[in-house]
Amino acid sequence: MKKKAYNGPTVVKTSETTKKELQRIGESLKGKELFKEKVESAKKILASIKTLPV
Repeated sequence: MKKKAYNGPTVVKTSETTKKELQRIGESLKGKELFKEKVESAKKILASIKTLPV
């Protein structure tokens, strides 16, 4: 019998220093557009599509 793959979150133990550093990084990234070129490309593509197949 084949086991199902586990798709839940992965828990990694980290130190308090690492947790604080990750929180600081997360706060600095909030609200920033990280993939500006990809977003602009997607907007251009979607603007040229008149209908989407269902």
